Amino acid sequence: MSRLLLTLLLVKYNASSAAPGDGQPRFEIEVGSRGYTPSEVSAPASTPIHLGFLRTTDEGCGGELVIPSLDVHRTLPLNERVWVDVTTPASGRLAFTCGMGMYQGAIVAR
Repeated sequence: MSRLLLTLLLVKYNASSAAPGDGQPRFEIEVGSRGYTPSEVSAPASTPIHLGFLRTTDEGCGGELVIPSLDVHRTLPLNERVWVDVTTPASGRLAFTCGMGMYQGAIVAR
């Protein structure tokens, strides 16, 4: 019985790093020592999307993700993908940065 409970707890704990499977567009972004790769993604205007950020190094300032216009702040643990749900703007760009503003990225509405 305790093995089953442990398995259920591990599944629940890892659920936030699991890729969303609802059919909405997904974009995976790596956070490395030089910033975001890709640093810019293009998505249909006014569309809900999933952004998956994976920090692959302790070097640099990529430990926090900020989407200023949406007041989003997320901690990015090392080697664990963190999914953030946003809606693309009707036009233009939705910027995201690291906690210090040194790494720059954007979602561009098309």
